[in-house]
Amino acid sequence: MSRIWLFGAVTFVIALVVGGIAVALVTTRGGLELLPSDSPEGVVQRYLLAMKDEEYREAYGYLSSDLQRECSYDNFLEGASSTEIRESHVTLEDTRNVDDRAQVKVRITVFEPGGPFGASESSQDWTFHLKLEEGQWRLVGMPEMPWPVRWCPPS
Repeated sequence: MSRIWLFGAVTFVIALVVGGIAVALVTTRGGLELLPSDSPEGVVQRYLLAMKDEEYREAYGYLSSDLQRECSYDNFLEGASSTEIRESHVTLEDTRNVDDRAQVKVRITVFEPGGPFGASESSQDWTFHLKLEEGQWRLVGMPEMPWPVRWCPPS
């Protein structure tokens, strides 16, 4: 009787683990839990992931119509594809919503290999500005910075 109970318990635990892995795979992208796509945080997250994955058309789609008029896709592509992508980690720090505007603050930590003392890292806080445009959050402003967020090469 105890062997049957043990077999049943082990089977149940394995089923739970497999079910948990399946749910995790459905709700993540590359091991990251995706934030809701209709939130300002989710738009910033998807923009950064698209830039990291070199999905430039997708990234360009997160820009507001004003930014897209200011910077054509060809110019955006030129700026995005000519930058060096480094190993980095992004952490959501804060979000502020006021009516149809939002600010999303993230901390980006860049890891640099080598150097005289070995690998190093540096962090910066960046604030993304968004607005609701036809029911979708779109990026309207970002601080001047290199990859992964500059939408046009400097003039």
